[in-house]
Amino acid sequence: MSNAVLHRQAVLNRQALERGVVRSGAARSYRTEPCRRRTDGELRRPSSGAVAYRPTHTGVSRADHERGANDVGWRTVLAGVVITAGVLCGLAGVAQLATGGSVSNSAATEVVQVQQGESLAAVAARIAPEMPVAQVVERIMELNAMSNSALHPGQSLIVPSSATR
Repeated sequence: MSNAVLHRQAVLNRQALERGVVRSGAARSYRTEPCRRRTDGELRRPSSGAVAYRPTHTGVSRADHERGANDVGWRTVLAGVVITAGVLCGLAGVAQLATGGSVSNSAATEVVQVQQGESLAAVAARIAPEMPVAQVVERIMELNAMSNSALHPGQSLIVPSSATR
């Protein structure tokens, strides 16, 4: 080392001893809070200067490390993707079965009166001519909580509303 560097280190060591900072071995210890000096009974901040912190020496293990439990391999990722895709396809299939191929389960309904000599199939054909009669009959029975298809003239029925009427 050059003489200038050695001289600077000696000056820093002297200043540290004057401040009361104790040195232990090769590690330097510094005060992290600057001192407040009293001048005329007031507390003032010290003049400008850099604050030095203690060096941290963290040891690192040089032993071979086993693969941690949190490490994820490509097989685990692939299995997760396959399972997620299967669940999504299943949900889409269930949604398709629930909504497809049946009379609209919308909340739009209307009330009709049964006419003399009219059957449930005739009512279904009258209110929804574009839909299969069997599906409309099932929906009417479901909406009215009917156990059989017997009707009386003048009876009020809740039926799914048709967009064509």
